[in-house]
Order: sequence, then C-alpha cells, then structure tokens
Amino acid sequence: MQIAETNVPLARRAVDVEAELAYWRGVHADGHLGVHGFSDYSRLLQLGYHVYLAYPQASELQRYRVLQEGYYGHRPALSVPWEEARWIVRHAWQHLEASARRH
Repeated sequence: MQIAETNVPLARRAVDVEAELAYWRGVHADGHLGVHGFSDYSRLLQLGYHVYLAYPQASELQRYRVLQEGYYGHRPALSVPWEEARWIVRHAWQHLEASARRH
C-alpha cells in the first residue's frame, strides 16, 4: 500500500522507541500485556512503531492495513495472534500520541 507523506509533524518523528519499549517491558513485567515472552511483543511493537513513523499522515485504518501486511510478511517470526497484535499496537500508537501531547 502506498501512502503519501506530507508535512510530517516533528512530534511524530521525534519518538524515543527505546523509551517506548521500556514502558511496554514494564507493562509486560506487571502481567498486563499477555502470555508471550517480551521478545515476541518487542518485535511486534517495533513493527508498529515503524508503520506509525513511516506513515504519519495516514488514517488509523490505513496504518492497520500496512501493519497487517507487515505482520503477515514477518510470520512465523511474530507468534502473537493477529487480533492480539492489532490490539497491542493500537494501544502503543495511542501511548505515543498521548506522550507527544504531554511534551
């Protein structure tokens, strides 16, 4: 899927992926992320961040389509089922947006 990039907001480009992963590592350690090992979620989250940053002007639906293409393109390396993966990445995107609004 091709999505044009125009006027990328600086806040969406200036994302500390390591800090975001650390946040989700903590969520996982607290038992609130799922049953898979964090390395499984880390690969998934990194894919989600890549999509988010690569297509900053895309709608959520457009990003989901790109995410799904990437998800199935990386199978079997991603062991998290699609519905769970979609839910987690959506929350990761929301966390990124909330963080950008705070700064």
